[in-house]
Amino acid sequence: MRVVIAMPRMSTDPEPTVAQSKYIESLARAGAGMHWVELSDPEQAVQDALTCDGLLLPGGGDMDPKFYGQARIPACGEPNLLRDAAEPLLLRAFLAADKPVLGICRGIQVMNAVLGGDLYQDIKPFEHLPHNDHWTKVHTVTVRRGTLLSRILGQDTVLVNSQHHQAVDRVAPGFTLAALSEDGIVEAIEKPDARFCLGVQWHPEWLSDADPAMQGLFDAFVNACSK
Repeated sequence: MRVVIAMPRMSTDPEPTVAQSKYIESLARAGAGMHWVELSDPEQAVQDALTCDGLLLPGGGDMDPKFYGQARIPACGEPNLLRDAAEPLLLRAFLAADKPVLGICRGIQVMNAVLGGDLYQDIKPFEHLPHNDHWTKVHTVTVRRGTLLSRILGQDTVLVNSQHHQAVDRVAPGFTLAALSEDGIVEAIEKPDARFCLGVQWHPEWLSDADPAMQGLFDAFVNACSK
């Protein structure tokens, strides 16, 4: 039976954008289908999503800083009310059910904020990278040995893209720091006591068609979902 991955509806447009299609294509190469979860009723969204084998929390706009006890600064984007209401419930439900979770960009930020960490609302002052169209590989990430991410990628450093202006600051309790950029920005976290709970700050879905290591993230996620 084919693995099916739940993914929160990213917009009200019924047709997937190019960016959304990248997730679908990466999952398909790993042998999985994708199911959009409608978010208008958060409790119903949880019930719907739990019929699937795993949860992918995708990229998108900024999460409301109230989730990590901060007031929103001008550089922080307007909250997505539907996603902010539903995604914390989805994350907690999948962890409680011991079902795999993969977070990408906004996804890693949601994972960290919901489970007790906090975020930099704007990393531009750190000059990590100017926030332009960096969908190609632009900087190096160092992967910590002994982590799930290290076992998946099979290498100590990887070149990644960078399309974000927020990032993990204080890592949530229960998570392990799995990767850092050369300037010290958190690039991956994981939850060792979970069946599979991994978040990355870059966008592997834009690289996975040409880079086996990036596709390996989706392969490992889908493989965990199949067990």
